[in-house]
Amino acid sequence: MVRLRKMTGEEFQRFKEYSIADYAKDLIRGKGLDREQALSESEKDFEGSLPEGTETEGQFLMTIEDGQRRTGVGWIWFFYETEDGIRQVWLNDFLIHEDERRKGYATAAISEMERIAKNDGCARSALLVWDHNPAGYDLYRKCGYGTAKQMQGGSVMKKDL
Repeated sequence: MVRLRKMTGEEFQRFKEYSIADYAKDLIRGKGLDREQALSESEKDFEGSLPEGTETEGQFLMTIEDGQRRTGVGWIWFFYETEDGIRQVWLNDFLIHEDERRKGYATAAISEMERIAKNDGCARSALLVWDHNPAGYDLYRKCGYGTAKQMQGGSVMKKDL
C-alpha cells in the first residue's frame, strides 16, 4: 500500500520547516517553554541531528508514497540506535498530510519502517508520543506499541519486532 523513498531536496526543505515549527509547538505544550525558547531549541535539535540534511549518515528521511498513485502522502524520519544492548529503530518524526489521513497510510508506513528495520537487524522499535497527542497514542497502541516510560509531557512507547 505504501512505499518509503528518500526525500528529495525540495521535500526535505518543506519537511524541515514543518518539523521545526511542529516540534516547537510540542515543546510549548509538552514542556511549557515559551515560543522563543521552543523555536530556538527545536532549530538547534534539528540542525544537530541532521547537519548534512538528507545525507546525514544513519538518518532515514523518507517520503511516504501511495504505492499505486506514486504520490507523497507524508513523511517519516527514523534512525537506528542501541539501547541496553538491543538494536532498535527510533521513530523521530512522522506525519501523514491532513488530506490523506484516515486512509490506512499511517499504520502501513509504520509497518514498512518496522519491516526495513527488522531486515537491518533491529529487534525493537521505539518512539516518544506527547501527552497532548491522544490520536498518536491510539495509533501506536493499534500498531502494537506499549508505554515503556513516562516523561515530562509524554511517554516513550516500544514494540518488539
